[in-house]
Amino acid sequence: MTRKLEFFYDYVSVYSYLANSQLAGIGAEIVYRPMFLGAVLKATGNTPPATVEAKGAYLFKDVARWVQRYEIPYKMNPEFPQNTVNALRLALVAQEKGAFDSVHQLLFDSMWALKKDLSDTILLAEVATSAGLPADEMLSEIGSDRIKDRLRENTDEAIRRGAFGAPTIFVGDEMFFGNDRFEFVTQALTA
Repeated sequence: MTRKLEFFYDYVSVYSYLANSQLAGIGAEIVYRPMFLGAVLKATGNTPPATVEAKGAYLFKDVARWVQRYEIPYKMNPEFPQNTVNALRLALVAQEKGAFDSVHQLLFDSMWALKKDLSDTILLAEVATSAGLPADEMLSEIGSDRIKDRLRENTDEAIRRGAFGAPTIFVGDEMFFGNDRFEFVTQALTA
């Protein structure tokens, strides 16, 4: 029985936020794979839902339904879209430091519950400090080639494996897109 799933996501994706809220209850090892959604969209010729007028209007209703079902906090961020590259890199540094869980949820909450700007390095320093990490060191490391390469590798791997948006979940080689595929994910985990 496979009990591991890979979660490719970007903090700018509200559907990643929704899916993330359900991962703890899935009963599997979660491998968090931050990826830069902008590069995935560009490589696959995809566009963000809000750029299509009808999809954008629907998105607000759809998200409200999911937020109510999942019973999670949500406030549409007026600073949208945002450049989340440094936030994604911060998550990767936090993985290396063993502090991912604290940083990860703070980044999602900052974006989708607190209406913060994840491109703001002052906010990223506050997130690091709140997670008990040295902010100066963390911010220095997000600019390192090692961390830049890891984000690029995650993004390239997601594209190579068929991802076209976020969130994308893999159980082995089987891919699932969106926050509403957990029934199928669970089946794949127990197959």
